[in-house]
Amino acid sequence: MLETDGQVCPFPLVEANQAMQQIPTGDELVIGFDCTQATDFVKRGAAEWTITVKKG
Repeated sequence: MLETDGQVCPFPLVEANQAMQQIPTGDELVIGFDCTQATDFVKRGAAEWTITVKKG
């Protein structure tokens, strides 16, 4: 899991992009974040979200 809580956009996206480059095709990366622009994703706490990305 990649935790990016406390970071402002675009830094979570930059870290996620770097992490995706390091995992094999077909693997998933779970990203934890609290960026306020991310309100369309799955909420996991008062102001926290998580998204799972599969490298394809």
